[in-house]
Amino acid sequence: MADEPLTHPTFQRSDAVRHHDFATNSATGPGQLIGLDIADMDFPSPPVALHAVHTRASRSDLRYTLASERLRGRITDWYRVRHDWRIQNRDILLFPFGVKAALRMALETCADLSRPVVVCTPVYSGILKVARSAGASVHEVPLEYDAGLRHTLHPRRLADELRRSGAGTLVLCSPHNPVGRVWRPDELIALATTAEETGTLVISDEVHSDLVHPGHQHRPWGALAGDNRNWIVLHSAGKTFNVSGLQSSFAVVGTPGHHKAIRRGLSSWGYYEGSFFGDAVAEEVLTPDGARWLDTRIHHLAEVGSRIRRTLADLPVPLPSSPPEAGFLLWIDARALRVAGQPVELAERIRLRTGVRMLDGTRFGAPTGFLRLNYATDPVLLSTAVTRLADLGQEETRVVQR
Repeated sequence: MADEPLTHPTFQRSDAVRHHDFATNSATGPGQLIGLDIADMDFPSPPVALHAVHTRASRSDLRYTLASERLRGRITDWYRVRHDWRIQNRDILLFPFGVKAALRMALETCADLSRPVVVCTPVYSGILKVARSAGASVHEVPLEYDAGLRHTLHPRRLADELRRSGAGTLVLCSPHNPVGRVWRPDELIALATTAEETGTLVISDEVHSDLVHPGHQHRPWGALAGDNRNWIVLHSAGKTFNVSGLQSSFAVVGTPGHHKAIRRGLSSWGYYEGSFFGDAVAEEVLTPDGARWLDTRIHHLAEVGSRIRRTLADLPVPLPSSPPEAGFLLWIDARALRVAGQPVELAERIRLRTGVRMLDGTRFGAPTGFLRLNYATDPVLLSTAVTRLADLGQEETRVVQR
C-alpha cells in the first residue's frame, strides 16, 4: 500500500504561538503550535533580576553607561566559588551584546581566519553560522557516541584534523549544545595539550556552564589550559538566569594581546564595554542569592530531563536521546520514524503533522534523523507535546501494519 500523507492541515496555520508566550498561554487546543525549539527557559527570571531592572529603569536618565567594575568582581567571585577558577578583574571584558556577537568579535579580532576553524559536530547552529559569516573555512569533526547516545570528544581525531588542515582556531562548546555533555577534565586536558602543541587559539563558548546537573562538574577551559594562555572563554548570565533578552555577555581573555585586540574591535564597531540593564542584572544574580535560586532550578531541570527522556524512549516508536548532563535540551534520535525518510526537513514534517516545533539536527551539522527539544517549559504543554508525538508513532505503526 502506498504511504499515506503524514501532514495535518490543522498545523499548517500561520498563527503559531510564540515560544516566549508558553508560560502564560495555557491553551492546548488542537490548533496550537507548541514550540520546543528556542533555547530559553519558559520560567520566570529570578526576582532579584526583575528588581534590578526596575531599579535601573527608575533612574531619571538612560544615558551612556560605564562598564561595571563591581560586576567584574562578581564574576571573579562566581568563578572562584562555583567553578574553582581564580581569575583577575583585568582578565574580563564586558559586552553590550550576546555571546554570538562576542564570538564573532573574538574570531574577527583574534583568530587567523586565513586558516580553518575547527568545530565538533553536532554543535549549536549559531556557532557554525557565526564562524562562516566571519569568513572562516569551517572544518567539522564529528563527536563519537555509544549505544546510549552519550557523546565523547576524540582528542586524537581532533589533533589529526588540526594538524592536517593547518587550522588556527578551535571553537569549543562546553558544556555542549545540543548533546548535553559536560566534558571531563581528562578530555579537556588532552585537547589542551594538542592546542598548545599546534599553537591553536581556543574559543570556548560556556553559556551552559552554570546549568550543570547534580553529579557533574564543569571546568572552564582556562582552568585546565596550564601555562598556555592562547584562549578566550565566553559566557553570559543569559541562559543561567533566563535573562537572554538583555543581550549582554562577557569574556575571560587569556592574553593581554587578545584583550587589546578585542577592545579595538569593540571601538571599531561603535561599542564600548558595559550594558545599561545587563550589567545591573548580572551584578545581582551572580551572588549567593542568585546561586540559591539557580540550584533549585537545576534540580528541577535534571528531574524533568530524566523523566521526559524515559517517556520518549517508551513511545510506540521509541525516540532515544542523549543523557543531558547540563542545560535543558534533549538531542533525540528520531531515525526510526517513517517521516524521517521523507525529503522535507524532519522537524518541519513533525511540526506539520503534530504541531510540535523542534529544531532539525541538520542545522547542527548532524545527519538527517536527529532533533533538538527544549524541555524547560510549562509541564502541561510538555505533556501535550509528548502525547502528540505518541499519537504520531501510533499512526505510523498502524500504517505499517496495514
